[in-house]
Amino acid sequence: MKVLIGTESLRPPLTGIGNYTLNLIRELQLRSDVEAIDCFNGDRFSTAERVLMTADLLIEPVTESRHQGGAKAQLRKTLRGLPLAYRLKSAWSNVRFKIGGEARSGFVYHEPNFILKPHDGPCVTTVHDLSFVRHPEFHPPERVRWLSRQLPRTLERADYVIADSEVVRSELIQQFGVRPDRVRAIYLGADARFIPRSPEECRAVLAKYGLVHGGYLAFVGTIEPRKGLSVLLDAWERLPATMRQNWPLVIAGAPGWRNSEFVKRMQTLQAKGEVRFLQFVNAYELPFIYAGAATFIYPSVYEGFGLPVLESMASGVPVICGKGTSMAEFAQGGCKLFDVDDCDALALAIVELLESPQQRLRMANVALAQANSFSWARCAQETLQVYAEAEKNHSRGSYEEAR
Repeated sequence: MKVLIGTESLRPPLTGIGNYTLNLIRELQLRSDVEAIDCFNGDRFSTAERVLMTADLLIEPVTESRHQGGAKAQLRKTLRGLPLAYRLKSAWSNVRFKIGGEARSGFVYHEPNFILKPHDGPCVTTVHDLSFVRHPEFHPPERVRWLSRQLPRTLERADYVIADSEVVRSELIQQFGVRPDRVRAIYLGADARFIPRSPEECRAVLAKYGLVHGGYLAFVGTIEPRKGLSVLLDAWERLPATMRQNWPLVIAGAPGWRNSEFVKRMQTLQAKGEVRFLQFVNAYELPFIYAGAATFIYPSVYEGFGLPVLESMASGVPVICGKGTSMAEFAQGGCKLFDVDDCDALALAIVELLESPQQRLRMANVALAQANSFSWARCAQETLQVYAEAEKNHSRGSYEEAR
């Protein structure tokens, strides 16, 4: 089998879809039944080997991404907000893809980032979430308009659709009428770097940030409204003052959309010594930040999967996340749950865990056992099965058209 994968998401700082794409390519490279993997980054084609050779650079932060005031970052942000920005970028990319894709019509094309480009061969798309439908207020209007136009066309063209969870699979069936036999939920995996680590193992990285193993709470995610940061900060300010001082809240993540309010609040709390805003943390240091936390909090309003939750569970850390979410779906008792819009409930959950070391240990053990059943190898294996089905369906469709 020959595979063509879109790799536009592999741009620093690497976030959820980029991690998914990179780990999928790594695992597919190990498979003897995959003859070739070509990649398209939105402008040009390259081999998977070349992409993986530069992987270390891809997962490191770039200087301007750490500071919203960087000239290049500010320019990109401005351009993305312009009317027709998504259409123009997509049109240029589609032209480049179609030219190079003519020689790859026999490849199974997998787009890990929602919207398919024109391809004559079998097509698979991964739809990670439908937040632009469920919560359009959490996205720039131009992005919502573009996805609203393009996703129905992609779903109609795709031979097969992959979702990150049963939550998203059900939404695709109910809201877009995708046939149940054409969409499959495939859970993501936790990288092998995310494991429980002792205080000694974490000491060097934590010392860099002035942290102590087991002496802080953590949140990792893009700094934007959808991640529930307003509820998290409201809950934090309801905690007893001694608790906020003894267990500072560590917040790590790349800047997202409409985050100025959160940044100001975090900076105010940071001045009091209650919050540590680390901004983007690179891939080497991140596992140590997870493993050193007393509790990981992920109050995201909506996720297709919620990779930080699984990574925390794999690190042997108890987790607090929202009821009825995809995280609750795969956690299976490994997380403490609360209503995502209830800051008082979140504050209570934090207090209960911090005041009970026995409960934290019990939850951490359950979370670790559950996380061990997820891997990128399993994700890749199930994805390959989808590729095979897509090839079969595409060949059958071509034969029926010819008749």
